[in-house]
Amino acid sequence: MKNRKVIFIGLFIFLSLVIGSFIYFPKSMDTALNRIKYPFEVGEIVTSQQIDENLIVVIYTNKENSSQLQNAIIQKTGIFYSVVEMNGSLNIEMPKELDSGDLRTAELISWYDKSDKYVVMAVAYDEDVAAITYRNQELTQLNINGYHLFYGNGTGKYEVPELFDKEGRRLERIKE
Repeated sequence: MKNRKVIFIGLFIFLSLVIGSFIYFPKSMDTALNRIKYPFEVGEIVTSQQIDENLIVVIYTNKENSSQLQNAIIQKTGIFYSVVEMNGSLNIEMPKELDSGDLRTAELISWYDKSDKYVVMAVAYDEDVAAITYRNQELTQLNINGYHLFYGNGTGKYEVPELFDKEGRRLERIKE
């Protein structure tokens, strides 16, 4: 009789742990990101891309203020997701014709995995900016809700991103 009680209690504890883990651990990127409220709550996921075997970079907006952009590195383990790293944010604006002396873009380069692996995201404030390269890699362009966004990832040391117009001419970082 005691043996059955011990087996029943052990089985109950085991099933409780299994059910609890399915309830607690996030099964989607949205859920994993929304558990982390710093520096702000997730609004819209702009894009996500697999960057390593189990790592995904996610670029998303602020729920309260859609003009702030953030990136996070998420790890997928089995069916569960967890946020590995979150980095700074960028303010985004619609591209326009800038005055002399204004910055054409804002970039955020985030290093992860305690190595030289990076994720770069950029916002073009100047309508003349048609392409951005980082470490000789052209960043993927996103035109979302009128915003002119770019992102990419890779490995290497810091370099200054390069800007190009529609004809492929190099642009200075500050409008002349």
